[in-house]
Amino acid sequence: MAVADKSPAVRIEFCFECGFTRRANKLAGDVMEEFGDFLPGGVTIVPGDREVYDVWLDGKLLFSRKKVDRFPIEREVEDQLIEILEG
Repeated sequence: MAVADKSPAVRIEFCFECGFTRRANKLAGDVMEEFGDFLPGGVTIVPGDREVYDVWLDGKLLFSRKKVDRFPIEREVEDQLIEILEG
């Protein structure tokens, strides 16, 4: 039996110890609310390494807190998803 393709899917990796859980949960909810119809694979949040806050779409890094030394600004991730999913 073939497994159904669950792409595209968003993955949010965050530092639990750093207290980034609330941010990850909020972004996951916002993304699902706006893009749920375009994300058959859904949104997954997973604890990661110290200070990490990364957002991936099917293995492609959309945002990395460590690379830009900040959290995403309002709608930054969502705007990238619009370009990719609806563009």
